[in-house]
Amino acid sequence: MIADIFNHLWQSTMFAAVVALLCLACRRNRARLRYGLWFVASAKFLVPFAALAVVGSLVQWQQAPASMRSIVTSPVARDFNAPFDAMWLDPATMVTAAAQPQWIAPLLFGVWLCGFAAITLRRVRQWREIGAAVRASTPWESAAPVPAGIEIRTALTVLEPSVVGLRRPVILLPTGIDSYLTADQFAAVVAHEVCHVRRRDNLTAVIHMLVEAVFWFHPLVWWIGARLVATREEACDEHVVSETAAPIPYAEGIVSVCRRYAEAPLMSVTGVGGADVKARIDAILSNRIGLRLTLWKRLALATAAVTAFVGPLAAGAINRATLSAEQSQGVTPGRPFVDPEARFEVVSIKRFDTSSGTPRASMTPGRFDIAGASLSLLVGQALVTPVDRIFGLPDWANTELYTVTAKAPDDPPPAALALNVMLANLLKDRANLATHRETRQLPVYDLVFARTDKRLGPGLKPASPECQAALTARLEAVQRGGPVPPPLVGVNDACSSMRINPGGMVGLNGVPMSRIAQVLTQSVGRPVIDKTGLTGYFDFTLQWTPQPGSEMPIRPAGEPPAPPPPAADPDGPNLFTAVQEQLGLKLESTRGPVEVIVIDRLDKPRLD
Repeated sequence: MIADIFNHLWQSTMFAAVVALLCLACRRNRARLRYGLWFVASAKFLVPFAALAVVGSLVQWQQAPASMRSIVTSPVARDFNAPFDAMWLDPATMVTAAAQPQWIAPLLFGVWLCGFAAITLRRVRQWREIGAAVRASTPWESAAPVPAGIEIRTALTVLEPSVVGLRRPVILLPTGIDSYLTADQFAAVVAHEVCHVRRRDNLTAVIHMLVEAVFWFHPLVWWIGARLVATREEACDEHVVSETAAPIPYAEGIVSVCRRYAEAPLMSVTGVGGADVKARIDAILSNRIGLRLTLWKRLALATAAVTAFVGPLAAGAINRATLSAEQSQGVTPGRPFVDPEARFEVVSIKRFDTSSGTPRASMTPGRFDIAGASLSLLVGQALVTPVDRIFGLPDWANTELYTVTAKAPDDPPPAALALNVMLANLLKDRANLATHRETRQLPVYDLVFARTDKRLGPGLKPASPECQAALTARLEAVQRGGPVPPPLVGVNDACSSMRINPGGMVGLNGVPMSRIAQVLTQSVGRPVIDKTGLTGYFDFTLQWTPQPGSEMPIRPAGEPPAPPPPAADPDGPNLFTAVQEQLGLKLESTRGPVEVIVIDRLDKPRLD
């Protein structure tokens, strides 16, 4: 959560920097253009790019140009767009989840809340003062013409002409203003206020006030506010000068008004004063009106606008398409992409002889050897999906058993990443496997704390700080696409290993809670969703009385052998009780959206 906030602040700051450069390039153009740019920079703080990316992810852009996909999904683009995702935790100082200080986030929230409350109370007090002035005002009665649809009132407490209100703005004039302004000066000053009404400047000012209240700690927000005040007054000045062609009376009217007040204008009240009065007078007297945009500036602004809006949408669509492609090939998200056409060099598929054969499973770098396995098990392995989330399997896929032996090329991709891809392609080639993905409402289990104090059970404890640091460093290196660092000195190279037998699970040297939920999914018959919020890595031991028909143990590729867990006690607890008593967690039955795989076609495999 904190990393997301920092990434949003980083992105909004960079966006404001780009807007500042555009305003600098357009400094000789109309002030209303620069005001619009500064307002967009302000509103960006309320609209995270992540929200646009989520909208874009609703559409999978499978046909995006390869060059664009490579840029969007590259580690450089990811690190620039969201640098705090990888930098927020320092692996060198990584501590266990139980030892992490829990007071930092509440402290930061408390400081922010104090600032937010102070800004909000100040704005409320100002609005009450404005409301009191409106209630004490009287309709303006003068022989001077009043623009149609504009309500003008006068009040003793008003120091300068100003516009108040959002839905139906009202122009408030100081009582007696016509006594010290000539008819030409008065007409020009009123034209200035009418311009504020027509432009709905009060509404945009209130939106920026919300930005200031939420992001009060960011100096750039206050600087943008100052630029908004300056450019909105310049925009109205340009409008009045161009419409009335009377710069001298207008400048004299502003000076006469400004002599009678000394307070800074309110952000939510647009008036004739504000900004740098001397610079404004110089611009008015010189009849300085901004130039119209040239063609190349129009193109530059249009390109920037399209990039700022369409860019995150396209990135979300491309990332979703890439993620779906990786998942469909069994590639772990965030890891280097494996060629989807990777295949075994040598493959042998035979029927399993139940009378003399012994079930076995071995997955080592470059080799896949399994005997006594159903095709449904192979499909689940290939698609990295539990069998209960695969729909449309024919009946024979669960009853007919096979022996599959396969050898990868001499220079295969990393086995842990490529094995599932090559197995999926094997099934496509030899069994005509074809699938598609859907989201269905299915029964699930939420993995939550069993105790209100969130105390862990005796069988679950944080891994050593050394393994925590090593695993975090390796994960970040893989996500960045760089070389994986070697294991720390004195730390077992088998960090994050797991052994699964019927009735027993052992996780050694650091296992993430998401992986624990995955292995529980294989045993309870429905998806298990981690709702604990626990981060970091854990060691755990879980023993229960298995149900008949439990799956045989399969050792993941690349992991060293280890002694199996102790045999389960026939009189021991069932899995649900064991999770609660031994891990301090529990499985709550509920329903939720689950992504499933639907088999479009699966034939009996071609045998050797």
